[in-house]
Amino acid sequence: MLLAPFLFCCIVFTMQTVVTHSGSFDPDDVLAIASLQLYLGVENTKVIRSRNKEIIDSADWVVDVGGVYDAEKRRFDHHQNGVPKRENGIPYSAFGLIWKEFGVAICDSESLALHIERKLVYPIDAADNHIAISHPNKQDVIPFEFFDVIDAIKPVWGSEESFDSQFLQAVEFARGLLERKIMHGKARVAVSEKIKANYDSAVRKSILVFSESIPRHFFIEFQEVRVVVTPVPSPDSDCWMASVIPVSRYGFQNRAIFPESWGGLVDGDLEKESGVEGAVFCHKERYIFVAKTKESALKAAGHAFE
Repeated sequence: MLLAPFLFCCIVFTMQTVVTHSGSFDPDDVLAIASLQLYLGVENTKVIRSRNKEIIDSADWVVDVGGVYDAEKRRFDHHQNGVPKRENGIPYSAFGLIWKEFGVAICDSESLALHIERKLVYPIDAADNHIAISHPNKQDVIPFEFFDVIDAIKPVWGSEESFDSQFLQAVEFARGLLERKIMHGKARVAVSEKIKANYDSAVRKSILVFSESIPRHFFIEFQEVRVVVTPVPSPDSDCWMASVIPVSRYGFQNRAIFPESWGGLVDGDLEKESGVEGAVFCHKERYIFVAKTKESALKAAGHAFE
């Protein structure tokens, strides 16, 4: 279970030594250290990379090395026998063990910590424990994963770069990523409340209109919504956009689609074909329609059901 944030809110940390292993690195130790820096404070964290037993034993925290998992003693290795697995069968890596204890405190939200665990921690923990999380599609394409990102930060063969310096660079990157994920997650709560208020008061729930730009994926949980009309998310445009809502966050199926003859057309050609005055652009995959006015975008939205 993720621990409640109030368990940590009164703790004031002094300088803490955090030891992880030397040599090469992977996303699990990078993200585990980044998470601890968010929890303890970067200014309170001294990171040491070593496999020396005396250094490990004297550390305040030990991550991904040492052969011990004991949260009370601040030891978070996962390479030994007996490390727990989740109910879904995914074993914990060092990242998962840290997030299990401190994710809620870092996020100040249990639901957000759980979202990040499912979105980011699960795939890192699975892959680090040799569980495949994707397979090539029929075109033999595989995802560019976070492991590939971290590999790109590792020292270039033949260069003067060191694993220690590149590890700290990777941790800085990962810490920024986590901070952004947390910021987006908290903002999403506010957006969801705004959407729900609009949705609950709308007579016609299939098409919603907002005065600010909101990504179409935010509407997935609102089952009756088919199209959302918003301003174009660009500071140098006063156009409006009708966007169809995806069926899920994964895959490319949508709940509606604009007419086939509109796909890929722009300006006058689109205006003539659609009959929508002020038409500007229709994506060739027919999930976005841009027009010069809100009224024109609304008119286009009405055709997404045909």
